[in-house]
Amino acid sequence: GTIGAYATIVILGTAFSLVPASMWPSVPKIIDERLLGTAYGSIFWVQNVGLMIVPILIGAALSASNPGVSEQIAQGLDVKYNYQVPEIIFACFGVAAIILAWFLRRVDKKHGYGLDIPNKK
Repeated sequence: GTIGAYATIVILGTAFSLVPASMWPSVPKIIDERLLGTAYGSIFWVQNVGLMIVPILIGAALSASNPGVSEQIAQGLDVKYNYQVPEIIFACFGVAAIILAWFLRRVDKKHGYGLDIPNKK
């Protein structure tokens, strides 16, 4: 029920926070020093575009998968949204992150960037 939903949101929030937190320190290992500012700026821009687009996507998916619910709520009826489709979208984001992490690991292995080794010795 409710505890499971809250736990899922906490886990998703943690995962979505850890991905950029783990990626940002890896940038200097991959990108030439003279392009670091541009690389960090581009990452920041992409993250912010995601912060703008994902709520719009989730809102559209929620409305499309729950036709008429917002109107019923506006009329004072006691109805609830079904959040299954937005949760599936977030799960797909997680799967995409796993695939991208696997791809990055392959690229690291091929080019020897050392993404798995610490920056300090």
